[in-house]
Amino acid sequence: MRIPLALLALLLVACGQQQTEDLTAALTADPARLKALRAQCEADRHAAGEDACRAAAEAFRVRFFSGSAGPDEYNTLEELPAIPPSFDTPPLEDEMADDAEPADRADDAEATP
Repeated sequence: MRIPLALLALLLVACGQQQTEDLTAALTADPARLKALRAQCEADRHAAGEDACRAAAEAFRVRFFSGSAGPDEYNTLEELPAIPPSFDTPPLEDEMADDAEPADRADDAEATP
């Protein structure tokens, strides 16, 4: 009785992994469906399902790195993914001054014998 139970558990685990791979391949081929699923995952990851969201993330990664995203992928600026805040703002003037200080100090040290 233990062996059939173990085989059943193994079979169910193997089926679950293959389904995610199939979903990833299907989403990679269908950008509209991928976009819709990514929006669902962003709105409510729990309702969309963890496996589906992981498959959508993997499909997006595959499309991005393969260069298969077409020119009509994003039609408006609102459709583009958000830019991380670290790239939105230029460095502060204080940070730029701190970076320049060691070079200025070295010049001052050479000038005074």
